[in-house]
Parts: sequence; structure tokens; C-alpha cells
Amino acid sequence: MNTLEDKEDFANLLDECIKILDDNVTVLNDIEYSAESEKEDAVITDLTKNDLVNMAHEVADSSRIKKAESYFVKRFFESKSD
Repeated sequence: MNTLEDKEDFANLLDECIKILDDNVTVLNDIEYSAESEKEDAVITDLTKNDLVNMAHEVADSSRIKKAESYFVKRFFESKSD
């Protein structure tokens, strides 16, 4: 009986270790993404008005796409729950 309990304890310990490793991998991936994003951040000083307008349109388009995705997911899960 003691061996079975030891195996269960070992399995629980392994599960906890795996969870901790997964959490750490996620944190490290976030740090790496953040560091890479900072490399891409650069000040561009020679922008024209047209460049700024195009950038504003791209931001607006991106915002509309994210909003549409959010609504789609919401409708999808609401229809699944009915």
C-alpha cells in the first residue's frame, strides 16, 4: 500500500513541476516577445503627412478587425451555449 501512495505522490509532484515549467516558459516567451518588440520600436523622423494618414488608417483597420473578431467569438460561444 505504501508503494501506491509513493507513486501517487510522485505523480502529483511531477504534475506540479510540469505546471511550474509551463508557467516559466510562458513568462520567458512573454519576455522574449517584449524584447523583440522593443527592437522594432524606432523613431522615424522623415514621415510625410501621407505616411501619417496611412498609419492612422492602418490602426483604424486593425481596431475594426479586432472588434469584429471579438464579436464573432462572442456570437459563436453564445450560439454554442443555446
